[in-house]
Amino acid sequence: MSGGSSPFTKMLDNVFPRIPPFLDMVGLQAELLAKGMSVAVDYLSESSTAKFHEIMKIETQAKELREKHLDILNNAFSTPIDREDVLRSIVSLEVPVSSIRVVVEEMEALRIKTDNYMLEMAVVLRESAAAMQRGFSKLDTTPAQAEPDAQVGLQTLSNVDKVYRKALTNLYAIDDDLSKMRAHADGAEVQAMMHVVEMLKRREIYRHMRNIAGKLGDTASVLHGIVIQIS
Repeated sequence: MSGGSSPFTKMLDNVFPRIPPFLDMVGLQAELLAKGMSVAVDYLSESSTAKFHEIMKIETQAKELREKHLDILNNAFSTPIDREDVLRSIVSLEVPVSSIRVVVEEMEALRIKTDNYMLEMAVVLRESAAAMQRGFSKLDTTPAQAEPDAQVGLQTLSNVDKVYRKALTNLYAIDDDLSKMRAHADGAEVQAMMHVVEMLKRREIYRHMRNIAGKLGDTASVLHGIVIQIS
């Protein structure tokens, strides 16, 4: 007998369409999210051109996967969980990857060197993304066990905020510049202007990273809602 589905199987598929494996699909997206944040930490640690290009590649993969999954969702007859939750999962898992790409692109364009605050925030983002990967991978078999992972994600913004406030406090420390200007020290005005420019550039990166923390918190909220629904 030749390969392929039998007429009876095709008839059943038409009457009772198969449900796409959406939980596995969002699990793949969560893997890319975790990988992207991990490579971002490597980039900040090494200032590596190779890591920069790797993040660009991961972001392209994440966008392609999102569009593929949205297309499958739009054509699906039914879903294993609420359709809106599937949609929110697909979208929320991709957004932070695109955002971390913006961070590294701006660092390259503005020639910003990594500081300890950026690295510390990136590590928090990496741990949150890893928790999202763990959590979404559990939904198909042990959804109740994904709740601790969701809680890690929900704490992301709070944890990043602590570093963000320290970073801004250090960034806006201009007493030395002011003292030199009052003393009419040589080059004080130029040095102060350079400090202001550096301040603006670094604040932009800090702000982006804080925003990513909020987006990861949104992803965690989606995970938390699914856990409540199906566990």
